[in-house]
Amino acid sequence: MGKLLSGISGGFTGKVGANIGYVLNGQNIVRALPHVNPNRSERQKANSQKMTVVNEFLHYMSPLIKVGFSIAARGTTKNYYNLAVSYNKKYALKGEYPDIEMDYPNVMISRGDLLPAINPVVEVVPEGLKFSWDQAHSNDSHRNNDQVVLLAYAPGSGKIRMIRYGAERSEGFETLYIIDDMLSEPVETYISFINDERTAVATSIYTGRIG
Repeated sequence: MGKLLSGISGGFTGKVGANIGYVLNGQNIVRALPHVNPNRSERQKANSQKMTVVNEFLHYMSPLIKVGFSIAARGTTKNYYNLAVSYNKKYALKGEYPDIEMDYPNVMISRGDLLPAINPVVEVVPEGLKFSWDQAHSNDSHRNNDQVVLLAYAPGSGKIRMIRYGAERSEGFETLYIIDDMLSEPVETYISFINDERTAVATSIYTGRIG
């Protein structure tokens, strides 16, 4: 049963007939309930698999995706996770149904206009993975305080290590500590930056496969 929010002419929350209402970013949203067609076309099956693949990839890194896409979601009717799914579903998949998979070099974990990492490099060190980047950047001195955002993902096991607010840009490096056998398999790596006011984020950069 749905609940009226502002009288008969207002929005509602919950299920009413074939629709569901909810509030997102202060706006009343109404959408149709999903309907599963047992006679789906190949195109529909492919789209369903794309959604499954992207959601399985993004689900366990939701705290990082929140950092990377929340700013872009402000003022829209979408949340950070919707935006991340939408982008990666469109640009970061490869293969044809039923063999669709993530295209890791094209994955985006953050999207914005902040200065990105310059010449980032990743290397294996005893503690885990050391990310480094050029400290030279624009003439805006306040960019020195931007904090690094890091991700390492092992597709084989699904293991994830991340840093949401790491070293400042001026430091030139940060270590992502890994204490298990995660590096015994190939690992996909990414880097980004967020400013200290949390009002701007850089578009992430794929820093390669380790192992």
